[in-house]
Amino acid sequence: MTTVRRRIRVTLSAALVAAFAAAPAAQGPMALDSLEHVRASLEKPASKLTLTERKPDFTVHIEKKRPMQDIFEIPPWQLPPIGWQPPAWGGGINLMALVSYVAQNISEAKREHDERKAREEVQRSIAEWCATQENGGAYLVICPRP
Repeated sequence: MTTVRRRIRVTLSAALVAAFAAAPAAQGPMALDSLEHVRASLEKPASKLTLTERKPDFTVHIEKKRPMQDIFEIPPWQLPPIGWQPPAWGGGINLMALVSYVAQNISEAKREHDERKAREEVQRSIAEWCATQENGGAYLVICPRP
């Protein structure tokens, strides 16, 4: 007897015994007849039911859809991989270098403006001081000559 048949037979037998045990106990000869009936069932030949293995004739593919997948190629909360560089725009122009260049030029222009204002303020202060000196500070090297 194969293992599958034996398992089926044992399972059926256990189910029958459980069903009879759950039923109210019969009085007298009926109880013996029930037990004999179970024994007779166990002695019967194996079932002609056979289990064959079939290969499935269909396949299933499940793909989880990310939120906003239609809008973003990758989710907005996902960090870029280590070493990732943003793509160069405008035919290979490095935007970071361009921004750095503009910021440096702005910084230099501001510094030159501040220096020119400081020189003018110092020259004005010297001219005011020289005006308070005797002869307009003509004998002093720092004072402007009339």
